[in-house]
Amino acid sequence: MDNVNLIKKKHIEELNSICEKNGVNLKSMDKLVQSERLKKLQKRNHYIHQTIDSEIEKELGNENK
Repeated sequence: MDNVNLIKKKHIEELNSICEKNGVNLKSMDKLVQSERLKKLQKRNHYIHQTIDSEIEKELGNENK
């Protein structure tokens, strides 16, 4: 687990140096990354709900036959 934290810390430091070089606020970049993660999770959850709903409808249709 220590290795994971070390890699994460290096990535954050690298991102910070890139942001400083390009004049971008690190906090705004972090908010952007978080919003993209949230968007992907919501999209995945929506797909899962759609799949569940279609399976339920299919089973209900088979019971009515």
